[in-house]
Amino acid sequence: MTPQRWRALLFGVMVAGVLFAIRPLTSDLDPEKLFLHSDWIAHGLYFGLLWLLARRAGFAAGWPLVLALLGYGISIEVAQHLAPTGRSASLSDLAADAAGIALAWWLTSRSVGQPKKHRR
Repeated sequence: MTPQRWRALLFGVMVAGVLFAIRPLTSDLDPEKLFLHSDWIAHGLYFGLLWLLARRAGFAAGWPLVLALLGYGISIEVAQHLAPTGRSASLSDLAADAAGIALAWWLTSRSVGQPKKHRR
């Protein structure tokens, strides 16, 4: 897939994330209420996925990408706070976002499958 298509996919996933985040919570069957900390796990997985998609789309790994994704996370929390859906902003959600980004960055920075260089 071309970087342009990865960028389109990234954009679509981000738009879907905003729509999912500002929907009203309707029942105890919502993903955020499945089990203890399921919301944090979902945040971490989602932001890890965003990191992976951004890297495939050609964005360089580094602090500018981290800050852009965290800015997106902040905007979601602000939207939740402002939307009349009964949802609220949460700093713990942002921490889970950051953890997902950090884990994805760490996992993608490792040279998986490549032979190690031997020291002499």
